[in-house]
Amino acid sequence: MQERTFRVRTSAREQILLVTREVDDALQALDARDGICTIIVPHTTCAISINENADPDVPADLVKALRAMIPNVRFAHGEGNSDAHLLSMMIGCSLQWPYRNGRLVLGTWQGIYFVELDGPRERKVTVYVS
Repeated sequence: MQERTFRVRTSAREQILLVTREVDDALQALDARDGICTIIVPHTTCAISINENADPDVPADLVKALRAMIPNVRFAHGEGNSDAHLLSMMIGCSLQWPYRNGRLVLGTWQGIYFVELDGPRERKVTVYVS
């Protein structure tokens, strides 16, 4: 198994950033041709997901919806980020996705998004191929 890690720096507590190009770049750097890649974020307060990449309002709408689903209320966990842990569990910290000819096989409107839930921070995203 081969891997390639890239870093994402966020500037807000909740932020959704398109990372499709970075994942494709990792596949190219690994000289990956055809297969299934696994994309992970090794953190407990962020996530990785696929969503629409055509409308720039979608990430802001998603953040608004996530805040409504799990508000940052007083939880027992003392760090003040329990909402981020819960949302990370719901969205997920890994994806498996096909690639062909070294590029992700995505639909016309699909993109891979890094979902920050407890920023701002610098995070890692790792792409694995076998």
